[in-house]
Amino acid sequence: AVILIGGARAVLMQLAHPLVALGVSMHSNYLSDPFGRSDRTFMLGQKLTFGTLPKAKNAAQTINKLHRHVEGSLPFDVGRYRQGTSYHARDQKLLLWVHATLVDTVLRMYPLFIGPISEEDQEHYYQESKGMVRHLGLSPTQMPGTIHDLQAYVDEMVYGNHLAATAQARQIARVVLFPPLPTVLKPLLHLNLAITTSILPEPVREIYGLEWHQSQKLLFAASAGCARQIIPKLPTTLRELPITRKLKNEAILVATNKAAISERPHPMQRR
Repeated sequence: AVILIGGARAVLMQLAHPLVALGVSMHSNYLSDPFGRSDRTFMLGQKLTFGTLPKAKNAAQTINKLHRHVEGSLPFDVGRYRQGTSYHARDQKLLLWVHATLVDTVLRMYPLFIGPISEEDQEHYYQESKGMVRHLGLSPTQMPGTIHDLQAYVDEMVYGNHLAATAQARQIARVVLFPPLPTVLKPLLHLNLAITTSILPEPVREIYGLEWHQSQKLLFAASAGCARQIIPKLPTTLRELPITRKLKNEAILVATNKAAISERPHPMQRR
């Protein structure tokens, strides 16, 4: 569950791509209904990741249907992109960037707040993610081959000239970082801002004008260190979200039943 803290990082990295930011701004209700939009996205993502194959496919179909009409063209020059550059939510390059930010965020959050993860497990996680994102229209052949290739791709996007500040990205980022919450919960927003700023790459921080001082860096490092001492010792019921556990158990049950059926002898064999 703690990995969800990195959600704002992934979203801000995605929005740093001008074509993604414009698509979200023009075709999403994120600004008017941030919690509803986030909840729907989260639930679809959970089903896509942890659900049975039918549930995963159904979630992908829902996402693809919502994205079908998300298209347009850039009305201004920004960064390397010229006015009139077209975008479409199903564009392979944009799908790759969105997926890469999610994988990159998960594989950065886990060591920060939970503990080391081996290169073998990172590679395994990434390769399995290719199967998931295939349902969304991104061909595995369009994805970097290994986790090291993916990390090189993310670095090239971040430190090259592929990302740029836009009014659309900054407007949505304000809602991501400071959604409308009751006053009593406002301190959580500052915590979210501090964590998100800490784990964003420097060029992306600059796009959003987020300040990052040495004192913040030291405080974050100490907090993450404490988390690594506590979180792995918590019971699974506290570390996993209820919806995640429910979907995983359903998928395990289906897989177990299929395995049991496949092991039964054929009627002709019994004869």
